Amino acid sequence: MTETQKPELVEITIEQLTVYRYHVEMGDDVTDPEAIALERFRAGELPDAGPAEGEEHELTTYFVGPVEPEAEPSLTYDQWCEKYRPIANELCQGAPYDGLMFETYGAEQEYVRRQNSECIWTLVQAEDELVILSGWHLVNRLGYFITERPWGGLEVAEVTLD
Repeated sequence: MTETQKPELVEITIEQLTVYRYHVEMGDDVTDPEAIALERFRAGELPDAGPAEGEEHELTTYFVGPVEPEAEPSLTYDQWCEKYRPIANELCQGAPYDGLMFETYGAEQEYVRRQNSECIWTLVQAEDELVILSGWHLVNRLGYFITERPWGGLEVAEVTLD
């Protein structure tokens, strides 16, 4: 059995080239016709040659390569609950966080470890605040959560608690 690897994000960038042509009257006082044409373009003037929207050309250059995904911004607890949908701890009546948190020891910890690793989140003490981090963490852990929806990101997601 092979271990499933996370997919790699690959980006293909294709650029569309549009050409706008402006006639610039040359005179003794014109030293930079390109600047004049650019000024007319920026002012929204229609081009003098070619269609009003410019001539479109395909480029023969492109880039294909791996991309670092943008980190997801911190979520509030309510946003996290809505997006990932934590499940209730049915092993313990009156569990913290409205019955959603699992303990870091015993039967609750064993139950958490058997879950999909992308659905496990850890409540940790970070400096002077509590945060929920995606994944299984041991340092400064206070409890675990299990969500219906998995976290598929490459970086650790952080949930801020008020």
